[in-house]
Amino acid sequence: MRYRRLNIVLILALITVSVTPQEIRISLYHGKEIQAMVFSTLEGEYLLSANNKQIAVVRKGSMFHIERKGSELAVHDTNQSYGIFTSLQFTGVASNNVFQIKPVLPSLPAKESDNALSVSIFNESLRIINRLNLEQYLPGTVEAEGGSSALPEYYKAQAVIARTFAVKNFHRHAHEGFNLCDGTHCQAYNGKSRMNEAIYAATLSTRDEILVDRAGEPVIAAYHANCGGLTGRASVEWNRELPYLSPVKDPFCNNSAHRNWTKIITLREWNDYLERKGYDGKGNLFLNTINERYKYLDQENKKLPLTEIRNDLKLKSSYFHVSTENGSVMIIGHGYGHGLGLCQEGAMEMARVGYSYVDILMFYFSRVKIATRTVSAQPGDAP
Repeated sequence: MRYRRLNIVLILALITVSVTPQEIRISLYHGKEIQAMVFSTLEGEYLLSANNKQIAVVRKGSMFHIERKGSELAVHDTNQSYGIFTSLQFTGVASNNVFQIKPVLPSLPAKESDNALSVSIFNESLRIINRLNLEQYLPGTVEAEGGSSALPEYYKAQAVIARTFAVKNFHRHAHEGFNLCDGTHCQAYNGKSRMNEAIYAATLSTRDEILVDRAGEPVIAAYHANCGGLTGRASVEWNRELPYLSPVKDPFCNNSAHRNWTKIITLREWNDYLERKGYDGKGNLFLNTINERYKYLDQENKKLPLTEIRNDLKLKSSYFHVSTENGSVMIIGHGYGHGLGLCQEGAMEMARVGYSYVDILMFYFSRVKIATRTVSAQPGDAP
């Protein structure tokens, strides 16, 4: 069955987003206590500077080992040691520069990325900051968040969402000396996209496009794996009302992998949990949540937020109901993630049946428009 195309007009507006320069700084392997790594040039050529003084040229195929020595960094290649320094900068000097870094202590998967890299010591481990163009950053994020086997219209929608997120959260880690991290605290970034060239085409075709609200401000570009058939309301998940994050009935994710789930625990475990949380409710608390997302376990008395239960019991979502059967408690849930904004599995299905990326975005977000940002850096934005 092919769904009828949504009757939506693309609205393009020129706006200035002054908080987002063209360059962005990403903390790589954020939260990992890396003690040693290897840097190598894959494309182009790099100049290596230590304490702001050039010490070497890193040509294609070259490998440099960097190791923490107390509060400083020791650097050597296969031929010589360059000394011990407080900071390192790898700056690309060719028209196209791509590097690879490979943590060796601990051993972690390598990442490839574009442009420049700086390394310093923070909290007794290596702080690795990738400095690159925002549009170069996006394909890797789209691939990390959306996989490598989706269709172009989905990738376009995800690119607009990822770009909007970066614009909205540009100063999230400003106090730490960078803009975004590469983990789920911000957006996943596993490095340069290598798996699907369509991701680059999709990102390029939506260049500079972001979602804005009626006031022209970038929206909180929320997205998640699966909404379970119904997206959420911001006030239910975040205690904050946002008009563009309102419930949407979503038939497109009905046949996807994360649509439904069940967790079974003993009645005693459930009652012990409730007692620890200071709640004396027992047994069958919800009969049906298919048509509505609730905020509390006990709506009438506003007791125990479902988001809290989700975190405590490591559930896939806070969209669930609870019933008892033969001495066991069945937590029957729907979806994967917070359920706000774009449902990725639903969006992929929309792309498969023929909807455009504009259709997809306007389906999941209310009272928004697509705008074209212009670059206007503020003092202190660029390193």
